[in-house]
Amino acid sequence: MKPWRTPFSLTERLALVAALVAVTALCWPVRGYLTDDTFIHLQYARHLARGQGLVFNVGERVYGCTSPLWVVLIADLMALGMDGLAAARLLGWLSTLAGVVFFMQLARRVLREPATRACAVLAWSTHAWFVRWSLSGMETSLATALVLAGFVAFTEGDRWGARPVRTGALWSLAALARPEAAFLLFLWGLFLILDAQERESVARLFWGMLPPLFVFGTWMVFARYYFGAFWPETLAAKSAGAEGLEFLEDNVRRQLLIVGATDGVLAVALLLAGLLGWRRLLAARRSWTEEFLPLAWMCCLPPLYAARGVQVISRYLVPVLPLLALTAWRALEAWWWPLRSEREDALRAPRARVALGAVALLAAAQNLGVYRGAVLPQVRTFTAAIRSSLEPWGRWFNRHTEPGTLIAAPDIGALGYYSDRPILDLAGLVTPAMVPVLEQTTLEEAVSQFRFAEFARPAFLVDRASRPYLLQARSPFGEALVPLGVARVPNLGLARPEPAYYSIYRVDWSAYERRASRSNAGPGTGPAPP
Repeated sequence: MKPWRTPFSLTERLALVAALVAVTALCWPVRGYLTDDTFIHLQYARHLARGQGLVFNVGERVYGCTSPLWVVLIADLMALGMDGLAAARLLGWLSTLAGVVFFMQLARRVLREPATRACAVLAWSTHAWFVRWSLSGMETSLATALVLAGFVAFTEGDRWGARPVRTGALWSLAALARPEAAFLLFLWGLFLILDAQERESVARLFWGMLPPLFVFGTWMVFARYYFGAFWPETLAAKSAGAEGLEFLEDNVRRQLLIVGATDGVLAVALLLAGLLGWRRLLAARRSWTEEFLPLAWMCCLPPLYAARGVQVISRYLVPVLPLLALTAWRALEAWWWPLRSEREDALRAPRARVALGAVALLAAAQNLGVYRGAVLPQVRTFTAAIRSSLEPWGRWFNRHTEPGTLIAAPDIGALGYYSDRPILDLAGLVTPAMVPVLEQTTLEEAVSQFRFAEFARPAFLVDRASRPYLLQARSPFGEALVPLGVARVPNLGLARPEPAYYSIYRVDWSAYERRASRSNAGPGTGPAPP
C-alpha cells in the first residue's frame, strides 16, 4: 500500500503536532512585524472593501498589487468589520499552519519512512524565512501553502499528475497569490504535454488545463480590461535599472546567501547524497517525466528572477524552499536507507534514524541561529522604524491636509494607508509614469532633478537619504523644498542595514518655476549644463 494511503503513524502524528506547536511558538515573537509593503495590500483591500475599486489611489486603476487573491481575502474580512492589519495577520497564521500540514502531506507522498517524514516536518517548522514572513501581513505563507497543496495533489495516485483538476486549480490560486507561480502553471502545462502519449494522458491534458484557463485566464482578461495590463506594474518597477553583468552577479550571490543561510545543511546533504549515493538515487527515482516538474520549479525559478532583474529578498524564495528540503530528504533516505531485504532493512534502520535525526537537528539549529541572530533583531528594529516614521507622518498628513492632497514618496504603503491621501510613487510601483524615468537614471537622481514634475505636481515630498535634508542640499531645485520634519530609521532591511532618514518637505512650485526659468530648463528636466 502506498504510504499516503496508510493512516498516520504515531511518530508522524507526534511530529506534526510538535511542528505546529513549534511554528506557532516561533511566530509569537514576530507577531508585530510590519513592512511597508504590507500596507500596499491593505490600501488596495480597504478601497475594495469600501466599494472604491481594486486601486491604491482612488480613481487610478494601476495593477500595483502582486497578490490579488491576498487583497481580496483581506478585503472580505475588512468588509465584515475586521481591522485590516489584524485580518492579514490572522490569514498569515492560518496559512502558515496550512503550510506545515501540506508539507507533511507531501512528505508522505515522496518519503518512504515515517521517521524521515517526522524529521523533515520538524526541520521545516523552524525555517527562519518561512517564520519571518508568517505574520507580516504579506502573502508569502498563503503562496507557499498553495504551492505545497498543488504538489500534494500532483503526487497523489500511483502515477504523479493523476489529479489534474485539483492540481491545476490550486496552482492557479497560487499564481493569484504570487505572480511567479504563473511559471509553475507554465511548467504544469509542459508536463501535461510531455506526458500526453496515450488516450488517458490526453484526457489528463484537457482536464488539467481547464482550471488554469478558467481561474487564472479569467483573471488575466479582467486585469487587461480593468488595469490595462496583464502583469503587475511592480514587475517592471522592481527590475527598472537592474541590468548588466554586475547586477546579475550580485543577484545570484544574494540568492545563494539567502538559501545558504537557512538551507545550507540540507543543500550540503543533498550534494553529498548525489555524489556518494547516485546509484541508489537513480534506482529510487520515478520516471523522468514525473520528476521534471518539481525539479524544474526548484531549479529554474531562481535563475528566472536573476534574468528578469528582480531584486530578490527572502520571501520571494520561500515557495521554492520546501521542495529543496524534501529533495534533500528523499536523497538522504535513498542513500542511507535503501530498500533491500527485510533483515538488512532492520539492521540499517536504527543507524539511518540516528543519522536522519542528526541532520534534522543540524538544520533546525541553523535556522534557529538565523532566526535569533538575523530575523528577530531585524523584525524589531524595522517594525519600530515604521511605527516611529512613516506611520506617524501618515497620520500627520491625514490631520493637516485636505482630502485629495498629492504626496510624493519612495515608500508608499504606510503613508498611503494612514494618510488616506493619494500617493505619487517615486519608485514606480503604483505610478507607471516613473518606470521609464527609473530605466534611465537612479531613484535618487530622478528625485533630485524633479523628474516627476513632467507628469505631476505633488504638494508634499518625502525623501529617503543617508542624512537629514540631503535632497535640499543636492537638488538644483532645493529652494522649492520647505522642510517640515525628519524621521530616522535604523535600517531598511537585511539588504540595507545602514541608518536612513526620511525628510519631509512641502513643495513650493512657484519657487521651482522660477529656478527652472532662470536655468533655461523645461519642467522636469533640471537646469541646463554650463
